[in-house]
Amino acid sequence: MYSIIVCAHGDLAESFKRSIEMIFGKVENLFPIRFVQGENPDDIKKKITETIDKNDLKSILILTDLFCGSPYNASASLAFENSNIEVICGVNLPICLEAVSNQNMKNLTEIVSYIKQIAPETVKSFRDVLNKQDEEGLI
Repeated sequence: MYSIIVCAHGDLAESFKRSIEMIFGKVENLFPIRFVQGENPDDIKKKITETIDKNDLKSILILTDLFCGSPYNASASLAFENSNIEVICGVNLPICLEAVSNQNMKNLTEIVSYIKQIAPETVKSFRDVLNKQDEEGLI
C-alpha cells in the first residue's frame, strides 16, 4: 500500500480530496498540500516532509499539477533524495480516483506504470467520442 500526497497550486489539492470523497466516501491516506502565493519550493518541501513525518508515510505517490511548477520541483527534489517517493505531474480527477482506488491492490511501481498507461485516456474530446460512435454505427 502506498500513501498519496496531492500537491498543487491554490485549493486544487483540497478540491480533489473533496471531490474524491464525494464519489468514494471518506478516504484515508490521501494528503492534500496547498501551494499558495508567496511560498517557494522550500516551503512546499517543508510541508511535504512534515506530512510524511507526522503520518509516518513509507511508500508515497505525489501527484502534482504542473510539470516544473513549484509543487513539482519540490516533490521531485524529495524523490531525488528518497527512492520510496514517486512523483507524477498532470494530475486530474480521473487519475486521483485511480490512484485512490488502487491503493490496496498495487504497489508504488505498479501504480506509476498504470497511471502513465491510462493518463491519455483521462482526456477526451466530445467530438472524437461522437465521431467514433458514428463510425461504429452507435448513433
